[in-house]
Amino acid sequence: MIKLYLKQAWTLIKQHRLFTGIYVVGTGLSIALTMTMFIIFYVKFAAIYPEYNRDRMIVLKMMKSYPKDNDKSWNCSNVNYDVVKMLQNLPHLDAIGAASRNYRENYVEVPDNNEPVGIAPLYTDAGFWQVFTFRFLYGKPFTQADVDAKRREVVVPVSLARRLLATDDVVGRRFKMDAQEYRICGVVEDVSAATPSSVGDLWMPITLNSWIVSDNTGKLVGNTEIYMTAPIAADKEALKEEVREVFRKYNLAAPKYMNDLMDQPDDYWISTFRVNSCGAPDLASELRVYLYMLLALLFIPAMNLSGMMSSRMDERLSELGVRKTYGATNGSLIGQVLWENLLLTCIGGLLGLLISYLIVLTASDWILTLFDSYTDVEKTPFLSFEMLFNPMVFCTAFGLCVLLNLISALIPAVWALRRNIIQSLNSKR
Repeated sequence: MIKLYLKQAWTLIKQHRLFTGIYVVGTGLSIALTMTMFIIFYVKFAAIYPEYNRDRMIVLKMMKSYPKDNDKSWNCSNVNYDVVKMLQNLPHLDAIGAASRNYRENYVEVPDNNEPVGIAPLYTDAGFWQVFTFRFLYGKPFTQADVDAKRREVVVPVSLARRLLATDDVVGRRFKMDAQEYRICGVVEDVSAATPSSVGDLWMPITLNSWIVSDNTGKLVGNTEIYMTAPIAADKEALKEEVREVFRKYNLAAPKYMNDLMDQPDDYWISTFRVNSCGAPDLASELRVYLYMLLALLFIPAMNLSGMMSSRMDERLSELGVRKTYGATNGSLIGQVLWENLLLTCIGGLLGLLISYLIVLTASDWILTLFDSYTDVEKTPFLSFEMLFNPMVFCTAFGLCVLLNLISALIPAVWALRRNIIQSLNSKR
């Protein structure tokens, strides 16, 4: 029966090419825009290189400090690097790492190039390499001893290694940056700017950042973001409570200042919404906006397609009346309409998949920054295979569109079949 329905559907597609074209393009655009949105959020939230531990990661990104006798005179910024030492021995802590930027370009001398190359390094400690799972092609990361000793050891992406020294394996080689000599200790696979927490033109010890200083006043604001992983995802809540308890005790003992976590630590996905250094994100409002966008992308095309289907069903009333005369049930007629719609939706789905990849690939320099103010717009985020070709993303987007398209076809079909046989047969007289 299904094979017969599909044959009939294919015949109708060839007979009504204008309707088919409009329906397929409408479905394709709906799926393409939905897929594009899903890809953006997949890159932001899912486990991708080098942030495979996002599901068990918590983040301490911002800090607010104020005098105990005046909570109106506060100071907001990132976190002081000394906080890493405070959190080292928590029971549910698997790894802890810190990263910092100074938002000042360094300049590297490149052979056969009169102009130095601007480099924006990411300053990290040794724990950073345990939290994030970089693929080392050659060498290894610098150690905590290198960090403490302020050794000029750096990790470079393979693209920079080729640019500086015209080869991949550059471990042990040296280069000059801002008139200082640095030694390369490791080479990693390139990291996309679509992962702003871990990306850098190169990585170097955090103690080389002139902005990393200790504060003996008791304020824990600074220039560092701290990333922690729990042994398993289920331990994240316990780890969060342990972090909050450390800060509670610290504030009780501090003579002058209070340090407010502002509802942190955050799950990784929540931390991407934390853009205000002096307050927690309004998640309900943020998610409501994205939900409205998703509903607009899905329901507006579905309503238009439903109107088209309703008009199409009016044209087919006499056909449905003849089939009823020869014993066809309402159930079989509805089944035929739904299978026809499913075939059109599948064709539109393939078109939508191609359009969505075309949109993301041709507009990757801005499309992935739509919902992320931390992505560096000066760097084009390249898209890896694992970012684009994820079956779950496509199946979810396609499933939602199929569901809405089937509903948009079901309602006009049921409405048309409520007419009796005589009304259906006489519909075109």
